[in-house]
Amino acid sequence: MPDVATRLNAVKSLRKELGSRLFFGTDLLREFGKNGAGEAFPPAGGVAGESGIAGLVAGLRPGRLTEVVVAGPSQGGGLVLAALLARARLEGSYAMLFDVGSGFAVESFPDRDLETLLWVGCDSVLQAVTAFDIAARDENFRWFVLDGREGKSEDWRAVRPSLWQRISLLLRERGAAGLILARTPVTGVSKDRHEVTARFGLEALHAERSRLFSAVRVGQGSGNHGEGGRRRLAG
Repeated sequence: MPDVATRLNAVKSLRKELGSRLFFGTDLLREFGKNGAGEAFPPAGGVAGESGIAGLVAGLRPGRLTEVVVAGPSQGGGLVLAALLARARLEGSYAMLFDVGSGFAVESFPDRDLETLLWVGCDSVLQAVTAFDIAARDENFRWFVLDGREGKSEDWRAVRPSLWQRISLLLRERGAAGLILARTPVTGVSKDRHEVTARFGLEALHAERSRLFSAVRVGQGSGNHGEGGRRRLAG
């Protein structure tokens, strides 16, 4: 893990290019007067090929761009993000989140999992992808997440294929991992794609997180596959 001074210098440099909407995760809590979740999320201790969210996050590969399709709200996308942040913290790696809109509920995550997070607030999908392209050059971050679940299909179509290709090349050169959360598939450049589904109601607000993780179903595939190449796995 880079030391604190190195990380601060990296953030200072990124802020010049990306603007002022960059916060460390723990700073976000203070900014909005929130407290982090008291209950820690289960660590992403699965193995690649295992079913469910643990297997999905454990199987994220360095140097690759992965899509996770979450068709609607309250269907498990936030749990995927939580598991990834837990993995980054356990590995002592820094993660960067490009957040389109206002979907990131910082108070839902444990303080300790926010310590290795840099949040970048974005007004549009194109702004987020452009920021991703800039940040992917920085060697201080191993994990990049673009949460575009609030983006629409036409927003994704506005992104030039060459931009995705450059991001994919940067990830491959640096051995960093990129994850896209979206409502629909967004780019053929991604080598892995998964579908996450769940049926969470209001009762989920009071449920143990371990039970929420087990309620999520993950459909796995590889490459730029079609519908026939997907299969359902119990979460």
